[in-house]
Amino acid sequence: MKLFSLDEIPFEPISHDPQLKKKVLARDPVSNVNRISHVVLPLGSSVSEHSHAAIAEIFFCIRGKSTFSVEGKSFSVRKGHLIIIEPGELHSITGVMEETELLYFHAFANT
Repeated sequence: MKLFSLDEIPFEPISHDPQLKKKVLARDPVSNVNRISHVVLPLGSSVSEHSHAAIAEIFFCIRGKSTFSVEGKSFSVRKGHLIIIEPGELHSITGVMEETELLYFHAFANT
């Protein structure tokens, strides 16, 4: 069993957008989960387009409203939504219409 608290974890920059900060709750792999992180995206911010060759990214929206772009298609994501980005899919967050709080997971691709 492992227990983590957001209050005890320091902020660190997001690798592809270092101006944005996240908290990595679980850094050591657990089964197929590589990492669990938490981020609050400010109103008007964005996340640049990128992909992960061998990692699926799973986002759960705790609060707020943002537009995700996946393989050129736009999706409105808001409180209670879960979005799964498959390995290799180009994705970005093109607009944050309300401050958005996300919990997200990096999961190893099935082989």
